Amino acid sequence: ENVRWFPADDLPELAFDHNVIVEYALWRLRTKMEYSRIAHAFLGERFTLAQLRAVHEAVLGKALDPANFRRTIEGSGAVVATDEYLTGTPHRPPRLYRYNDQIDLADAGPLPRQQHPFEGRNA
Repeated sequence: ENVRWFPADDLPELAFDHNVIVEYALWRLRTKMEYSRIAHAFLGERFTLAQLRAVHEAVLGKALDPANFRRTIEGSGAVVATDEYLTGTPHRPPRLYRYNDQIDLADAGPLPRQQHPFEGRNA
């Protein structure tokens, strides 16, 4: 009865340093989206690019251009198109993809340096 859901980036004041802990976790999740398989934890073995984009949008908290997202993801080599298609859709069924197990996304290159949410804060 006293439990409620809140968006992770719009929390009420929490006890102790829990707001800072959630802020740090959200920052880590968002930065890891660019260079790791973190989105895989939210998807099944096979997924559409629209489903993958929806995960990225939910975590990043912003809309992504579908065409640019497709170009970026397909060009990265991080996913591989399968010969399977999503069934049960009213329109043309989208192709299913899987993660490319042959590459280590963490080795794809570092992210540009981003300010850590705790840098510059007085403790």
